[in-house]
Amino acid sequence: MKESWVKIKNQKAIGFVLDSDYNNCMVYVIRDGKSEGEKRFSHYQVEPLDSELASEDAATLKRLHINMALDTGDKEWLKQLAEAEESK
Repeated sequence: MKESWVKIKNQKAIGFVLDSDYNNCMVYVIRDGKSEGEKRFSHYQVEPLDSELASEDAATLKRLHINMALDTGDKEWLKQLAEAEESK
């Protein structure tokens, strides 16, 4: 389940699995288009989503990546994100 998108049951949120072991998984949580950071869930609390992102979710993820690059001062990552956007 590592490196996959999941729906978090009983919450109106989705997330990206960063790490997973036998008992649980660490998920980067997104609710209402806003990052809630990393949270740990049991495998029973999440279910896999389709591997394709909806266009509005992809746009949200791009904005989050740009904000993260700005927040961390990662100029190289910001440059990569800008170049990827320009090539579309």
